[in-house]
Amino acid sequence: MLDFRYHALSLVAVFLALGIGIVLGSSLGDTVVSQANRDIASSLRGDLNSARSDARVAHAAVGAREQLLKALFPRLVGGQLTGTKIAVVASGKLPAAVESDVRDAVKGAGGTLAGISSIATPPDVGALGAAVDPRFAGLRSDDKRLRPLGRRIGEALVAGGRLDHRLAKRFPDRFGGHPARADAVVLYRDPTTDRSAAVQQVEQGLIEGLRATGKPVVGVERSDTDPSQISFFSNQGLTSVDDVDSAGGRIALVLAVQGARGSFGYKKTADSPLPQPPGGAAGP
Repeated sequence: MLDFRYHALSLVAVFLALGIGIVLGSSLGDTVVSQANRDIASSLRGDLNSARSDARVAHAAVGAREQLLKALFPRLVGGQLTGTKIAVVASGKLPAAVESDVRDAVKGAGGTLAGISSIATPPDVGALGAAVDPRFAGLRSDDKRLRPLGRRIGEALVAGGRLDHRLAKRFPDRFGGHPARADAVVLYRDPTTDRSAAVQQVEQGLIEGLRATGKPVVGVERSDTDPSQISFFSNQGLTSVDDVDSAGGRIALVLAVQGARGSFGYKKTADSPLPQPPGGAAGP
């Protein structure tokens, strides 16, 4: 009987010790976990504050760079386009912001805009063909003459002759501005356009026609263009500027329409921010 009592007391003592251990362990564990959570939260707050500080510094640096390049614009390219006419051509819709960016760059360098054209996608190939040449009348979306049609239009937009004026009169919403012989072309490619096989044929012909004139053709887009069209321009052998909405991009555009070659801007597809100034050292 005595042995049983001792045995029972031993079991009670063991269970009591276990219970106390669980309570203490749980309390201690909660304390450790709570402290760990507080340490992690404090570390994350520190990282967030540091990231915000870095972002403010970077934003200020970009703003300072933009102000510097704006101030340098007249010194680097002021007057360099005096007497030069630039045609603006869009494959698809031409955003007002892009037209304004290009206009600011050209006018700021002393140049003028010639025709401003937008080839609708999908284009009304039948109406376009009839306006360009009777030989293109009755075109359909699967016609082999689509590419030659685009080529004729591209050549006309640079030459500024009768066909250019006829297109402006026939389609005033797509061929505007002041049609005239252009010394260079700025090309914009609408990234939102769904390009069918017919559209691609007309577009390819258009680019071939622009290049066939021997004048500089520069593809442009804004910093926020998505998806970027720079790879397309490069594949076509065209010079490009990926940040025409910035002061640096407008400087690059002025130098590019004078014949500078390459891809310029700040995207990963760019060769450098700015072209080499004619006869001088590299720009900032």
